[in-house]
Amino acid sequence: MIFVAGKILAQQDFILYHMPSIPQITQVDPASFPDSKLDIGLPIVSSVYGSAFNTGFSMGDLFYQNANGIMMPDVDNAIAKMKPNNFLVLNASTDLFFFGFKKGNNFYSFNVTEKLDFTFNYPKDLIIMAMEGNGNNLLGKRASFDGLGFDFTHWREYAVHWVHDVDHKFSYGARLKYLYGMENFTTDVSYMGITTDQNTHALTFDMNFDFRTAGLPLVMIDDSIPCIGAIDLNDTAMMQQAGLDANFMSNYLFGRNNNGLGLDLGFNYHVSDKLLLEASVLDLGFISWNNYTANSQLSAWDYTYDGIDNPITVFGQGTSVEYLKNILEDSVEASLYDNYQYSNPSYTTSLRTKIYASMEYIVDHNNFVSLTLYSSFVRKRWRRGLGVAYNYHLGHFLSATASYSIYNRSYSNVGLGVSLNLGPVELYCLTDNVLAWGTLNPSQNLNADAQSINVDTRRVKNGQIHFGMNLTFGRPKKEKAAQDAEEEDRAAPVKTEGSDDSSGAGEKENDNPKNGVQGVQRKTVYGDKEVKPKRTDYNEGSKGTKEEKADKKSKKKTNYNKETKKKENKRKGPLVPKVEETQSKDRTYRKVSKKI
Repeated sequence: MIFVAGKILAQQDFILYHMPSIPQITQVDPASFPDSKLDIGLPIVSSVYGSAFNTGFSMGDLFYQNANGIMMPDVDNAIAKMKPNNFLVLNASTDLFFFGFKKGNNFYSFNVTEKLDFTFNYPKDLIIMAMEGNGNNLLGKRASFDGLGFDFTHWREYAVHWVHDVDHKFSYGARLKYLYGMENFTTDVSYMGITTDQNTHALTFDMNFDFRTAGLPLVMIDDSIPCIGAIDLNDTAMMQQAGLDANFMSNYLFGRNNNGLGLDLGFNYHVSDKLLLEASVLDLGFISWNNYTANSQLSAWDYTYDGIDNPITVFGQGTSVEYLKNILEDSVEASLYDNYQYSNPSYTTSLRTKIYASMEYIVDHNNFVSLTLYSSFVRKRWRRGLGVAYNYHLGHFLSATASYSIYNRSYSNVGLGVSLNLGPVELYCLTDNVLAWGTLNPSQNLNADAQSINVDTRRVKNGQIHFGMNLTFGRPKKEKAAQDAEEEDRAAPVKTEGSDDSSGAGEKENDNPKNGVQGVQRKTVYGDKEVKPKRTDYNEGSKGTKEEKADKKSKKKTNYNKETKKKENKRKGPLVPKVEETQSKDRTYRKVSKKI
């Protein structure tokens, strides 16, 4: 079941961290400023994500193709590749609702996301025991199953997100999340082993485990001792209350008392026009489980079985080997039950915290190169990764990213992401490892003698896919068009007839000086519109006596020969109406300084 699920589920969303044109980038980089003014995610299809990774071995380690072209298991090779402790991790999520909008220097969004997180920790000796038993490589040794355990959580996230931009130099953001838990299985303590004596073959068991569940069906041992889960499938009233009855699904979807809080934080800082630093911390939080909980605990237990004291007596009674098996089982179970406890307390689990840190070099508006460190907290251990990425933009129509990453003891991770904007419709598809798709055709890709790039898929341990469709509105126009519009808004310089570059008509008008000053006709041009100042006709007649006319003339007439005190004009160059030059804050990419 686990390996089949690994094919349809696909862990870290490394490639999305380098796709600023996609609104969902804020889910891995809370300080990112999306391109568009309004983003609407279509239910379920806006963001579909899945990932799987296995640290123990790859598909190429587990199978080989023999001379007849038949796929054969190669268990010894797979075991040789494994570490003492190994992880299989599956993740899946989908946005049920997403809405975001930009207002001034701020971006706000709200999302409802369904999430699944599964981790299986399997020790190397567990696989050896399953394949060989305890009589070969494990004879005379302790088969260690320490750390064996499952962690599984299914929850829904309601999140409110805010980003603030400071002068296009620095941005910071936060996402506050309310978490609604549905099911959980968590292993708190796991210590167990089996030692087979090399001479007597006596079996020594040592064990100590503590695991908790919430919202899972009840599993019984021998129909008398509860083990896992707390929902009795034979209890109709409990089934309805738990929402597992088809007519009471709302109790399951909204009515369980499993609540929690989460927080995402991030910042982006432009050290210069060419260098951008980014960091984010995701999933700081917890879920408190209160409904249908169960705690199964086995205190420190040691038991040695060294055989039957008087086997002749047993066989003499005509008993079979099956009877001996029952004796062993009864003996071990009786000792186990004395140390076993089952209860129904509430408990709390933490989210799997993730950290991104990136340094990005901005070549220009369309090209970016970045180096990113990634870390996640899995089963009380930090798992680290490193990746490089190149991001290219073709205007607002196309955004593409290629990446290479090292993660989970895997060195064959080549990522590719593409985003297309078709008007208001945005389509995107991302994967952290395109080589993983080759494992879907094992007969060709697991052949060590194949002369193609598919040979690399034999080493694939990680697989991931993220795709979706959004409606985005208000993306800014092309940069050049914005600059042209800015130039059109700016008033043209004043043109003066009679100057050196004036037309011949202006020169003729200058040949008629009046009162010792050349007569000059001025025109002010604003864009394509020409505005001529109204000329005063000093010879125009007026009503009244000659004395009144003479008096008015003496008052109105300007003496052009008289020196007048004028305000000194310190301006240099042609007259241009003052227009504040600004850059639109609704720019294309969060990763580009507005100064470029």
